[in-house]
Amino acid sequence: MSTYKVSGNSLSALERSLQVHGPSVPGSHGRAFAAVETTFLHNFETVETSGRCRFTRRGRVGLRSEVILPEWRQRASADPDLRAKWDVISQYAVIHESGHIKISQKYARVLESAYKNASAPTCEALEAQMVDTIRPIAAAHVAEQEEFDRTDPPRFQRYLRRYGYTAGS
Repeated sequence: MSTYKVSGNSLSALERSLQVHGPSVPGSHGRAFAAVETTFLHNFETVETSGRCRFTRRGRVGLRSEVILPEWRQRASADPDLRAKWDVISQYAVIHESGHIKISQKYARVLESAYKNASAPTCEALEAQMVDTIRPIAAAHVAEQEEFDRTDPPRFQRYLRRYGYTAGS
């Protein structure tokens, strides 16, 4: 996890600070409250057997994910009501970013299966085949992440209402 600093003694001041210091998220307008940076990693190696090239069966696809959250400088001295609202929003940010990580985990499994099932007459052909195989998987991953963000506002509103808040209050 990493953090970025925000400051303010009111909700509007915090929102302005978030818009200046928050992480940039590809495909979004402005800056985000929180974000996750995910890298897919694999340890598959090619092996030639019986005139075919495959990836080793013991390979795995994993993730390296770093959640980026705000750190509010004046939290300790702020109004208790503002602190409580900040805590609710911050908790939801962690839940939201965990949703992004779950989506990435799903695509790590898809990629791992693709590696394990791939074969070609030569290792050069296998590498080229994987580029073509990974492209639509990566596009589907991005599309699902973007859809998750597009459909999140109602979930966020329900979460806020559960704690007695509405957006803008």
